[in-house]
Amino acid sequence: MKEIAYKILWSTIEDYVGLWEILWELNSVLTQNSSKENQEKARMILSYFLEQKLVVFYKNKWGSDEIEIFHIHEATKFLQDEKYWQAPELHELCIKIGSTEKGEKFYNEKLIDKRY
Repeated sequence: MKEIAYKILWSTIEDYVGLWEILWELNSVLTQNSSKENQEKARMILSYFLEQKLVVFYKNKWGSDEIEIFHIHEATKFLQDEKYWQAPELHELCIKIGSTEKGEKFYNEKLIDKRY
């Protein structure tokens, strides 16, 4: 599970990553699990990342370059909403995730908690 957490964190460092793209990634790597199981794993990992301030959540309209940051409490609510785990339609609200400086440090220095 720890290597999956690092894979997710890397994707947030590389570029803003859509919430649905994280699920796609887990579905392609953890093929023995159902999509629901992978979504729950992603939810757990992203919640940990939020608590540790390793990532920041953003919202934007798909196809637009403008993004707006979420507060942590708002981001946690969006993790629970099923519709944001699906690829958005053009101009539909979507959730993107980016790394913080602390997140990059955790990735580069392999500091993710041992529980993963």
